[in-house]
Amino acid sequence: MTFKVVTETMHLADRAETENALNLDAKVLAQRVVEHIDVTNDKEFSAALYKESEDPKLYKATKAERGPLSTEDWMETCEPVMTCYKLLTVEFGWWGFQTAVERYIHSTMREVFAVFHRQLFCDTDGWFGMTIEELRAMEDDTAKKLIDKRNQELASKTESN
Repeated sequence: MTFKVVTETMHLADRAETENALNLDAKVLAQRVVEHIDVTNDKEFSAALYKESEDPKLYKATKAERGPLSTEDWMETCEPVMTCYKLLTVEFGWWGFQTAVERYIHSTMREVFAVFHRQLFCDTDGWFGMTIEELRAMEDDTAKKLIDKRNQELASKTESN
């Protein structure tokens, strides 16, 4: 059985106009399905995940002077703008379950991407103006916290079994 989930990302200063941002070969390009995620659209994710503090339609970054993204045409009018291109590759090699599992992972990751990018936009003042070294230190700290949290959850599951 094979199982693989890979996310490739490219950030470009455009309005989703680049046809092949990740330089995919012709075979992958022909198979790819393009989906646009609007970070202001609350229907992109489960209502249980909604947080007012993470709503780009309400958030105003004071340091970066961005937001709120409250108009219907924000994708065409906001400046500066960036598109986050992602290629999600899912392989689940178990006959009889492959299609269902791969579709489920794709739909779940779509929700993860939508919520994550809403959070990222609404935390702009938390990282805006940082140097690359400061950003890397913040990434390292976040990774350590995630590992600690994961280990705590695993330990609590082990103890309860």
